[in-house]
Amino acid sequence: MSFTKSTIKQLNIAANKINDKTIDDNDLTEILEALNVVIEVAERISKKNNLTDFYWNEIIAELLAVIHSSLSGYTKLGITGLRNILELLCHAFYYFDHQIELKLSINENLKADKYVHTLVNDHLFYTTKYIKTFYEGIETEEVKTDSVSIFLKSEYSILCDFVHGRNNTLTKQENLKIEYSKSDFKAFERRFLHVSSLISNMYILRFKDKSESSILKLAKKINLLKL
Repeated sequence: MSFTKSTIKQLNIAANKINDKTIDDNDLTEILEALNVVIEVAERISKKNNLTDFYWNEIIAELLAVIHSSLSGYTKLGITGLRNILELLCHAFYYFDHQIELKLSINENLKADKYVHTLVNDHLFYTTKYIKTFYEGIETEEVKTDSVSIFLKSEYSILCDFVHGRNNTLTKQENLKIEYSKSDFKAFERRFLHVSSLISNMYILRFKDKSESSILKLAKKINLLKL
């Protein structure tokens, strides 16, 4: 198969048709509500300190990109994009509390080597011990010890399977045709809501802020906290 400008135009036409079919066949309320919650979280954090705003700008832009990809029939691309979002999310929260490292990272353009598993395993990131440093001696609201860090590593591993092409994550084993698949879109929706809900849970734990009902509602989707 060789590609030309006309081929690209045909792909765009096909993607638009898939986009329309996906929107007509699915209730996007949860996805859009989750996106709005992430924007709300970003704005609240920015009011406390805007040093990590650039991370949140990137996160929101990429959330829009993965939604667009999945609506257009490229659900695997949407899911693999969520792994990058999860990496950025962890950086946004980690560097909020490590601002000297953040400035060094920016000034020296250091390698982004604090991957999710590295943060959890080597820096105790969002383990119960880590979270307790925000709670001044009182118990955290996790449903069990390390509930957030365990879920964080698990979700990251699932997303890595999509990135690295584990066999059961492939969507074009039958043919190359790009077409609407409700089951594939629902798989994306599930992963999207998991990542978005993690954002709510991590925000609530870090800032002990339960004042916004929409943030609480999204946090409850993955049942990590006693809310």
